[in-house]
Amino acid sequence: MARSDREEPEPAGPRLRERGLLVRRAAPADGPAVAALLDDRDVLRWLPDLGSAPPEGGAAAGSGALGVPGVRPVGTAHRLVVEVGDAFAGLVLLTEDGEGGGWLACAAPPSARGRGTTAGAVRLVLTWAFAELGLQAVHWAVEAGAWPARRLAWACGSAVDGTVRALLPVRGDLRDAWVGTWRWDSSLQRADRWLSPVELAGGGVRLGPHLAGDVQRVAQACSAASTQAWLPSLPSPYTVLDAASWIAGREEEQARGAGVFWAVRPDGRSRAGADGTDPSDPVDDDGPETGPLLAEVGLFTLGDGVRSGEVGYWCHPDARGRGVTTAAVRLVVRHALAPADRGGLGLERVVMRVASRNTASRRVAAKAGFREVGLDRGAERLRDGTVDDFVRYDLLAGEEQDPLPPRG
Repeated sequence: MARSDREEPEPAGPRLRERGLLVRRAAPADGPAVAALLDDRDVLRWLPDLGSAPPEGGAAAGSGALGVPGVRPVGTAHRLVVEVGDAFAGLVLLTEDGEGGGWLACAAPPSARGRGTTAGAVRLVLTWAFAELGLQAVHWAVEAGAWPARRLAWACGSAVDGTVRALLPVRGDLRDAWVGTWRWDSSLQRADRWLSPVELAGGGVRLGPHLAGDVQRVAQACSAASTQAWLPSLPSPYTVLDAASWIAGREEEQARGAGVFWAVRPDGRSRAGADGTDPSDPVDDDGPETGPLLAEVGLFTLGDGVRSGEVGYWCHPDARGRGVTTAAVRLVVRHALAPADRGGLGLERVVMRVASRNTASRRVAAKAGFREVGLDRGAERLRDGTVDDFVRYDLLAGEEQDPLPPRG
């Protein structure tokens, strides 16, 4: 939304610029754009108190300042507008705490999301806060589960310091909060990997992220006796709340770069290779099919500098015996072992550990091209109380079937 009155004197205060991005003091003419932003559905959901920030230059007071309920900064408040090409692109609010620190919150309209604009604006504001205001640290807090806000903080170099239970009062309820910090010597650039399940297709299946509607299918699969028999760490009984917690936990693993997890669905397109494409190429169309969840495949024990990862999986009982898991594991392994410049994860080795009596999973390992390399004796106590050995399998880069071709 462009400002309608360009004749109004420019407001005093910082004017921070970088590659077509301008961050400046808010002016009366910004009122309509700011009001529309504060009425946005996502802002109302995750930052309901953003509009209660104190007036520009005034002292912050009350628990709702800067959209950080439960925190009571008392210093000067800075209300800053983000512009790209004279168009309103967001709001950054910074309140000093009077002790050398501050709290930051921000929001962007839908038209400015996903473009890196807000991250650029936050970096400019933080640099100004440390260099010109002399702040030593700036903190942020959002309701746990606000993944876009957490990803923004990550993109600007801040990890989550922790989760504070029942910190944020939201519409009469106390919610858990993620909190984080930027120090004056922070790089303000992402340091760790945030892994995402890129979409893969082939062998009659399509892999992508979990969807909100997957909870029921996860609960059905993980409560089945045939699943619980081989995964004794699963809660029993296994409820939809357990399923929701599991999916949220996969998001956490991916955010920390420790693992990546794919939901497996039927592929509505032609079967592997029939359309002339490599079946394991990342998918570039409008998004995953929204068919029923058939299985899940995860790649874990990852991290910066790690050469190998471990693959694990489960399959819904009504999808077993159709090659679903084998096809999905092949896709994940190809992606994991493909070089980064070909769109893969660049791992050198993928391992798998399977209970020796789990013949179905051992068949998957063999059909997916894994080699049996050893035995961990007495490795796991199963649901029925018996102790079983784990058979170890691995697959090295270059051994996988039909590796990814270079991507032009």
